[in-house]
Amino acid sequence: AWRDFFVHLATISLGLLIALGLEATAEWLHHRHQVAETRVALQQEREANHRIFAINTEYFWNDTAILQNNLLVLDYLRKHPGARPAQLPGVPIWVISYEPMVDSAWKTANLTGVVAFMPQDEVVTNAELYRLLDDFEKLQQKEYDQLLLARSYSFQEADPTHLTPTEIDDEIKLTHQMLAWNIGKGFNLLYIAREFHDFTHAPSWNELTQLGHKSDLYSQPDFKAAFDLTKKRIDAAVARSE
Repeated sequence: AWRDFFVHLATISLGLLIALGLEATAEWLHHRHQVAETRVALQQEREANHRIFAINTEYFWNDTAILQNNLLVLDYLRKHPGARPAQLPGVPIWVISYEPMVDSAWKTANLTGVVAFMPQDEVVTNAELYRLLDDFEKLQQKEYDQLLLARSYSFQEADPTHLTPTEIDDEIKLTHQMLAWNIGKGFNLLYIAREFHDFTHAPSWNELTQLGHKSDLYSQPDFKAAFDLTKKRIDAAVARSE
């Protein structure tokens, strides 16, 4: 009787182990299928972002030209009080262009927990890409906020020659801020292209530094002594923190 009992118990245990094994296998296959589907969706989304990235690079150059034009006109107005419209070197254009990046596949992968079943290096790489894309979105929003402020005068009076000297100075400040955010977007595009080589058409480092009126002070002989002092100061601060 005991023998029959243990045989019966062993049979039940074996059945449970088989059932658990089949359940685990089914779950593993399900997760594997989810990961495969997510990879396809992420690749499709990445290809869409390739196109959007190239479009936004074109918009970057277009917006740069618009902002530089606006500064030219505003600077002329500041230097020539009472100038007539026919005398202006151009007209201010208060518009910026932008194509939103897409991230629904990545958000879905995180919300559904699929990322937990993907290799860690793959998750980290994707997370970095989408972080950079999100940074671009934030810079775009900051530039757009400045745009709304800069163009607010035109809702009351479209003619820029009617701006007061104080209003012109304010417009110049806002336009410089917009240009700074725009150049920041350019550096973001450049960094994405450097980290992820399948993203192309980004502006170059030289182009961006020229737009920001920057120069490599570190390589200029006149600044060597000053640069050495700065480096010494920074190195000392780092040494104290170690």
